[in-house]
Amino acid sequence: MQTIHFTMADLGRIRMATTVGITGEAVFAMDSFAKARTGIFAVWRRRFAHRSPVRALGRSVRPVPDLLWLVHETTLPGRAPVDGADAGRDEVVAAVRSFCSVAISPFWPRVHGHLESERDARSRLAMTGGVERLLDTLHPLVRWRPPVLEIPGERTGEIHLDGRGLVLVPSLFLHEGRAALLMDGQDGETPVLVFSAAPPSHTDAKEMWNAPEIGHRALAALVGRTRAAVLQELTDSRSTGELAERLRMSSAGISQHTSILREAGLITTRRNRNTVQHDVTRLGKALLDGTALDVRCRTS
Repeated sequence: MQTIHFTMADLGRIRMATTVGITGEAVFAMDSFAKARTGIFAVWRRRFAHRSPVRALGRSVRPVPDLLWLVHETTLPGRAPVDGADAGRDEVVAAVRSFCSVAISPFWPRVHGHLESERDARSRLAMTGGVERLLDTLHPLVRWRPPVLEIPGERTGEIHLDGRGLVLVPSLFLHEGRAALLMDGQDGETPVLVFSAAPPSHTDAKEMWNAPEIGHRALAALVGRTRAAVLQELTDSRSTGELAERLRMSSAGISQHTSILREAGLITTRRNRNTVQHDVTRLGKALLDGTALDVRCRTS
């Protein structure tokens, strides 16, 4: 069991994020693929079980906890690899990316929409019931015993936030009953706690797995593959620099693509001091929600 120790300052510095990103979700999905033969992931698993995409990792690798370092890297792009990124990193990354393209990309817009709704619901809970109510209802197996949050699992240790706060992130594919602490804050980073946020019913889950598989071709043909990737990244507000880093492009190149998307009414742009911030519009979001965008499975 891991324990997270809060101070009063930490309770005032809890933030919610939408997702660890498509590659991070793929790592958790690989874990669920090996375990979820029944339940809400059964339909999803049966769609490509015959392709056995997890075998590329080898039997000795368990996605959770062995690949949490990769979730860490994709959650904080541009940071140096953390402990666990060994000499076999390229092979592991290739296997995760291959799995992601098959098992996650076709469903990503609906998965992201579910996680966005979960983030909003949790944020409202914190506003109406307080942050302690939020911590007390993350998951039945995650216990809030003020001022300590107890995380069950194989990993052990004590994390003292000491004023750094905590980022909470929902995950669809994190196996039921789990929560994962991605970093301990020893390097001055704010620790990130990912918690399981499964669909509320089998019906909701089945609708998610029925996402069309060819919509991304129409979107890519309409706006171009690169601009489609930019639009997908803007399901969360991002600056030009953040887009350039995540898509491995120059800032000038990103500016050209965002200019075209803005003229088409798919995004908005605002300047805040020296930063240019971009957001998807309602039209852009409707376009994304109506297609199973072929999102590239990226690593940092």
